[in-house]
Amino acid sequence: MPYCSRCGVEVDFGVEECPLCFLPIQEDPDRPVKEPVKKKYPDEPVEQPTKRILSPKEKRIRALEIISVSLMIPLLIVTFTDLIITETISWARFPMTTLVLVWLLCTFPLIFAKRPVIVTIGITISLIGFLVLVDYFDNWNIDWFHILALPIIALVLFLSVGVVIASFMVKQKGMNIAAFILFAVGILNLVLDLIIRSPPENKVNLTWSLFVLVPTFIVGGFLMYMHYRFTKDTDFKTKIKAKLQM
Repeated sequence: MPYCSRCGVEVDFGVEECPLCFLPIQEDPDRPVKEPVKKKYPDEPVEQPTKRILSPKEKRIRALEIISVSLMIPLLIVTFTDLIITETISWARFPMTTLVLVWLLCTFPLIFAKRPVIVTIGITISLIGFLVLVDYFDNWNIDWFHILALPIIALVLFLSVGVVIASFMVKQKGMNIAAFILFAVGILNLVLDLIIRSPPENKVNLTWSLFVLVPTFIVGGFLMYMHYRFTKDTDFKTKIKAKLQM
C-alpha cells in the first residue's frame, strides 16, 4: 500500500497526495504492491425468481389431476385383480362404477364452479346412471331402479331445490337455513320409510322414520324460534338507535 514519504501515513491506492501534508505520494519501488481484492460475486445482488401464484382455475385443474390419478390407481388394481382371479370382469364392475361416480362428483364442481345449474344437472345424471348400472350389473336386468332409485332421486332433488328457494326468499339468513335443512332431512326419511316399508296393499306403515322426523322437526322449530327471536330484538334495537340519532 503506498505511503507519504514525509509523514509516513499509508494511503489507499489511487490517492495522489497526502491528506496531512499535501505532499505528492511517491510509490516505494522496493515494497510489493498489493492488488486490490477482487470480489467473487457481482456488486448487484442476483434477483431470485419469484414463485408464480396459481389462479383459482389452475388450482381446480391441478386438484382434478390429483383426484384423477388417485382414483385411477385403485381402478386399475381392482380391474387387473378381477382379471387375474376370474379371467373376466365380474365383481370388479361395482367398484369400478363407484370410482367413476366419485370422479364425476368431483369433476363437475371443479370444472363448473361458477355454474350451479350445470353442477346440479351433472351430479343428478351421474347418480341416475350409477344406480341404473348397479341395478343392471346385479342380474343383467333393470328391476328396482324405477321402483326405488328414481323416486328417491326425484325426492332428494325436490327437497334440495326447496331448501335453496327458501334460503333465497328469507331476508335475514342464519339459524333458519339450518332449520330448513333439518326439515328436509325429516321429510326425506319419512318418504323413504313409506317407499321401502309400506306393504303392497298400500297401507301406511311408519317404523324408523318417526325417530328421525320428530327430533329434526323439534330442533328445526327451536332454531327457527331462536333465529326470529334474536332477529326481532336486533331490528328493535336498530330502530331505537336510529330514532335517538335523529
